[in-house]
Amino acid sequence: MSNTTMEDLKPGMCRWPIGHPEDKGFHFCGGPSDPSLPYCNEHMIKAQAPVRKSKTS
Repeated sequence: MSNTTMEDLKPGMCRWPIGHPEDKGFHFCGGPSDPSLPYCNEHMIKAQAPVRKSKTS
């Protein structure tokens, strides 16, 4: 994938952030997604993954 910026995002493009917004090179996945969903299949799975409990809890 290319380094997709906020300005490059169009309907049907994955909006999964890559990196930290304040860092140089911050971008979005930009891969193909269903226009009704914010992320591509890979990132939809990550977004829906259960949160793991930390070992200190």
